[in-house]
Amino acid sequence: MAKYKDIVLVFLIAFLYHTMNQMFVPTLPLYITGLGGNEAVVGALVGFISLGAIFAKVVFGKMSTRYSNLLVLRIGLVTATFVLFLYQPFWGFGFLALVRLIQSIGLAGFLTGIQGMISEQSHAHNRGMFFGIFSAMAGLGMTAGPVLGSFLAERFDYSTLFWTASLIVGFAMVLSFVIKEKPAALAPGMGRKYQPHSPWKNPDLLVVSGCMLLGATYMGATSSMLALHAQAAGIANPGLFFGIFALVFTAGGAISGPLSDRFGRSALIIPGFGLLIAGLLCLSMLNGFVMLSVSAVLCGIGFALVNTVLMTMVPGYSKNPIDVSNDLAFFSNAFDLGVVLGSIGLSWLAAYSFGLFWLAVALVNAAGLVLFLRFNPEKRQKTKAQV
Repeated sequence: MAKYKDIVLVFLIAFLYHTMNQMFVPTLPLYITGLGGNEAVVGALVGFISLGAIFAKVVFGKMSTRYSNLLVLRIGLVTATFVLFLYQPFWGFGFLALVRLIQSIGLAGFLTGIQGMISEQSHAHNRGMFFGIFSAMAGLGMTAGPVLGSFLAERFDYSTLFWTASLIVGFAMVLSFVIKEKPAALAPGMGRKYQPHSPWKNPDLLVVSGCMLLGATYMGATSSMLALHAQAAGIANPGLFFGIFALVFTAGGAISGPLSDRFGRSALIIPGFGLLIAGLLCLSMLNGFVMLSVSAVLCGIGFALVNTVLMTMVPGYSKNPIDVSNDLAFFSNAFDLGVVLGSIGLSWLAAYSFGLFWLAVALVNAAGLVLFLRFNPEKRQKTKAQV
């Protein structure tokens, strides 16, 4: 029973963290522009949290492998809880950039620890289901977070938004200390001298992570520019996009994991990329609520399939079961690089044309589909097994 209690707590923590994190998606760009920032400043500050997480995950991936995923999860949640107090004073965009970088440490610890704990609890035959539930919890957070964040910022003020976000992730922090079960990752041979295998020497992991990097540009792009584009198109509440996307993503994540267990990972990733590209093309032609809604549905289904199933593939391609946490951190870093590319790397295009910006993001995702079709690790392993 203790084992089931822990995994339920893990999923609840995932929901709470993603709710807090998504409260900033529709509000942070408007908060920054209200302080005098332009599109480039918005893209940079949105992307800094992923940029900082990339470096932190290198440390946390090794820490999870050598010690425990639970320790890393707790460090991430403690950091995420208390860094939000630093949003209260505005001492310039340089200080805000520093706050975002500190917040990235919390994000890195949360993702590395929680993904490692889910992998510990799952097996090859049900891994898709477990990571599908994790994606569904993220989707529920995406549903509640933007609506709650927009309500607090509009009805009250940004100070109330920051305090509420801290309380939500603080509750998740408390729950992490309720988990008492000894982490399964503390296997023989581990400890501070253990050296994880290099993910860079694992070609299958490189393909999976490369596809995620290209697909994650969608998240960076929408987090930084969707609210501004919707405003320019005369759409009063850009948070509706994130609400529709999150509802569809929740259902897609819950379904895609078990389906990939049954029919194979490739059967879902290929159509997932196709739907995501179609949704981005719709954003390039955004002219009202109908097009916004169609895009949110297509992107929600597509990204749920791509993100959930690629993440599910990672433990199966680890060279050593002990190294799964480090490999998941590497994969998660690829995700964050994609977010940085979609926000900081491409945001300058939005200053010229939002349509051109979304077309560029669609082309990047098309490259992800081509990469998977050309070097599909699932197909390569089946071919190798038949030889």
